[in-house]
Amino acid sequence: MNQTNKYLKVAVTAAKQSGKIFKQYFGKPKEVKKKNGDPRNLVTEIDFKLEQLIKKQIQAAFAGHSIMGEEFGFVDNLSNRDFCWYIDPIDGTSNFIQGLPLCCISIALWDKKGPLVGVVYNPMLNELYSAIRDRGAYLNGKKLRVTGTKTVGEALGCIGWVERENGVKLFAKIIRACRKVRGLATSALQTALVGAGVLDFYVTRDLHIWDFAAAVLIVTEAGGRVTDFQGKPLSAKSLNVVVSNKKIHRQLLKIIK
Repeated sequence: MNQTNKYLKVAVTAAKQSGKIFKQYFGKPKEVKKKNGDPRNLVTEIDFKLEQLIKKQIQAAFAGHSIMGEEFGFVDNLSNRDFCWYIDPIDGTSNFIQGLPLCCISIALWDKKGPLVGVVYNPMLNELYSAIRDRGAYLNGKKLRVTGTKTVGEALGCIGWVERENGVKLFAKIIRACRKVRGLATSALQTALVGAGVLDFYVTRDLHIWDFAAAVLIVTEAGGRVTDFQGKPLSAKSLNVVVSNKKIHRQLLKIIK
């Protein structure tokens, strides 16, 4: 087994093991708290439990790698900053709390070139998206390909936001231009659905790296395109993201501007 395959194997194993706990508490977490007092930004004890579990497995396999998780923050390994793992233990926490099976576990490894390995796992639907750079994207072992939709007017996609006013402005622009628009409240899963050819696009604001780190690789390896709102490549500091089947990307950027 080469090293990149080992990276993927550890990520998949961590996701599936965490998925057992995810399923056990789905729709019935014991503790729900507001982050910074914001009722729209919730966290449960399961978020922390899963992130800790995933982090321990990564550290056991790759002690020299850095790790960034949504709940515990950054674990910087000064001896090796070439590799960094990004973990979102529950992407779509509000959906998880409510018992809506549109939520997932997201695990990614980036190197100096960007995303190297990505895993997005929805335990409730038993859907595991995975990708390795330059080796394609897969859903439960089946190779993925983005849609062939050629215009935004024919497209069905999703939007996302955190700040309410940003969401209102974004929705007003997109709804006027596309065929249909949805909001599923899980960035990693919506991005992966573009890679799977279920959605034509996903446009979102107010993100953090752990929200998209794994799924963007799934899209690009399936033939899609991912940039920020200015059309520039994503970085770990990007906040606004445009995901598409590539054919309608320039149209989306023009609509947003």
